[in-house]
Amino acid sequence: MASHAQASDSIYQTITGGQIRLAGLSEAEYGFLEIVAKKYSPKQDWTRFAAWWNAKFNASGLTTASVVYRICQDLEARLGINQGKVSPPDYRDYLAELIDAQFGSRLEFCRATGVDPGQLSRVLARRDNLSLKVLPQVLEVLHARLVIQTEKDANAHTNVDQAAQALAAALALRNNAA
Repeated sequence: MASHAQASDSIYQTITGGQIRLAGLSEAEYGFLEIVAKKYSPKQDWTRFAAWWNAKFNASGLTTASVVYRICQDLEARLGINQGKVSPPDYRDYLAELIDAQFGSRLEFCRATGVDPGQLSRVLARRDNLSLKVLPQVLEVLHARLVIQTEKDANAHTNVDQAAQALAAALALRNNAA
């Protein structure tokens, strides 16, 4: 019984701190994640991993609505960041994660904050920034705060080895419960 509770607590944490629960995944989703976990390596070339998982995913019959898709995107991003080919997340990535988690839609977020949907779109596309006048209101509505941290601390969230270990641990909890 205890192992069942642990399996339901299996969580994969994204580079922006989002939590993806692994409980309730289908056998096909778990199977796909197990294949990915075996293949994923900090030494693997980012573009090769991206091409490999996308081809495997398309052949798997899973949809992009599956959390497995988000996990693979996150793993790919970590490799790209680690290899200096992808920019690490900035406040916009965290903002998008919070909006999706708390509102489900950007339009609902804009209604709740009064932020113009066009401006939000430009901000999230990295063509604009939130003004210092709007930022406190956005943070209040999201129940969030602005944190300034060192690059070293920020890089800890994008660590490739930690992602591989977290994925393996989550799958192990599931396998122990089975």
